[in-house]
Amino acid sequence: MHLQLCPLELQDFDTLVSHAASYPPGEDLVGPPTPICCAVKTREEAETRLRFHFDKQRSRFSGDPTVRYMKVIDTAEENSIISIARWHFYANGYNFDTEIPWETHNSTSGQSIPQGFNIPLHNYILTKRDAARASWIPTNSPCWILMHMVTHPSHRGKGAAGLLIRWGIEQAEKDRVPAYLEAGVMGRPIYERFGFVQRGDLLEVDLKEFGVDMKFIMCKMAYVPHISAKEGIESV
Repeated sequence: MHLQLCPLELQDFDTLVSHAASYPPGEDLVGPPTPICCAVKTREEAETRLRFHFDKQRSRFSGDPTVRYMKVIDTAEENSIISIARWHFYANGYNFDTEIPWETHNSTSGQSIPQGFNIPLHNYILTKRDAARASWIPTNSPCWILMHMVTHPSHRGKGAAGLLIRWGIEQAEKDRVPAYLEAGVMGRPIYERFGFVQRGDLLEVDLKEFGVDMKFIMCKMAYVPHISAKEGIESV
């Protein structure tokens, strides 16, 4: 197998930005909802969006103690990064008020926002997603949460996503705590193959008030570690 799972390193963020020069515009490792909020058509636009996106992730890498960034590289292609994931461990449970500033974009002095980036739309989607966790993720209960995972379009179907999902499951099993995530409807089957189960109704975020005629739809999913399941411990 040519795929290898490794921790993401700080210098990798520059590599991820450089993908704008190697792939068609938009075929990169920027995950939802950013592509909806900031479409790109040229390499210059793609690089600007990548730099803006990964500057935020770089800050989180250095400053958020809950975060665990992982990557999958293809050793047959000069160790190119083909997939990334951002898992979080919350020893005292997920806290919306503490964590939402890491997710949203806020004006910073000297910060250059990509032209056409609908920041209010981006923040609205993620605020709605994360605020809804109070309704299905137990308060003050330790857990892992997968916040971000994306595979480069030209490398999908090779098993990279499975490596990243399995890593999170292994942490949940080791810590004897549940793992949670919000998946797109199309992505739900892959998580189900690894033991995640949908919890409750779909989470639908209507975007019409932002001039986008669509709903951003997510599946709330949970994985219960085997030890907890055997002991009858409820994780939701």
